[in-house]
Amino acid sequence: MSNTTKQKKKRKSGIPTGNAGEYFVMGELLRRGFDAQLADRNTRDYDILVGLQSDKVLKKLQVKTVRSAPWYVRAESYSGDLADQLTIFVLLGNEKAEKPVRYFITRNSDVKQHLHQPKDWKTNAFMPLKAIQNFENKWDVFGE
Repeated sequence: MSNTTKQKKKRKSGIPTGNAGEYFVMGELLRRGFDAQLADRNTRDYDILVGLQSDKVLKKLQVKTVRSAPWYVRAESYSGDLADQLTIFVLLGNEKAEKPVRYFITRNSDVKQHLHQPKDWKTNAFMPLKAIQNFENKWDVFGE
């Protein structure tokens, strides 16, 4: 290999970031008096079950976590049966934890129009921060 050839920087795994987001959301829900439970790993379409003790049915939540925006999502989650599902977008920030974690609580149908799917992407899309910033800390969607 010549000196002019640059080595590709190895991409970090997103698993620790995703796990951190799910645990932060869980902790916040528990702090607010909700019953919350992490779904089994690799459960399709949701990450957390949440409800009040008086609820007969638990709500399924999707958690999307990044260190910096945008969030990469499955486009199909914003239509059909999943359009009414709640997604919590978590912005962790850098690993030095210099800023507080930010939460954006949305119903998929409320942000579908902001989903950006490049022409050559078949199943994935991304959600920019400016599209969801009005949903920051909207925990009242759970009926507090």
